[in-house]
Amino acid sequence: MCGRFNFSNHKDLNKQPKDKVNPSFNIAPSQNVLTINSNEDIISIKWGYQPDWLKKGQIINAQRETLKTKPTFRGYLQCYVPINGWYEWLREGNSKQPYYFYSTQDTMYVKSIVKDNSLILLTTKAIENISHIHHRMPLIVNEPNFMNWNLNRVDMNVDFYPVSKKVNYALNEGKELIEKIN
Repeated sequence: MCGRFNFSNHKDLNKQPKDKVNPSFNIAPSQNVLTINSNEDIISIKWGYQPDWLKKGQIINAQRETLKTKPTFRGYLQCYVPINGWYEWLREGNSKQPYYFYSTQDTMYVKSIVKDNSLILLTTKAIENISHIHHRMPLIVNEPNFMNWNLNRVDMNVDFYPVSKKVNYALNEGKELIEKIN
């Protein structure tokens, strides 16, 4: 969790982004992501952190429960990432079925951190109605609030439905990726 998300609807942003990032239904690690920094500017930051000790891959998520105890994350900056929803996969037999998770409000905000100019999304234990698909979920809130930025979980109504396996390929793009399948 969370390895893909949708931020295709930018209408709820209260400021114009300083950097151009196209709306996307299939945002994946290593891509530039719109991020709200502590000055409340909307900037673009690469998703994924590669510390010197990590030989391969990148850190895309951090658990809120252990963030302050891990030396890797010392000196982080607070931020929020606006999203419209995210994807998780459920193993069904020999394959994985993608599901799209969303809230009744168009835009949610993931509490996140910036470390060495790289973005890391924070995660928390999944709420009960979605935990059978994945045990973690983004640490989401209704609105960004730097005066009260903390690692507390906020209960939000989140729903889900199955979507096409087209979302499995990071270069696929379009509204059909978030359309419900039967």
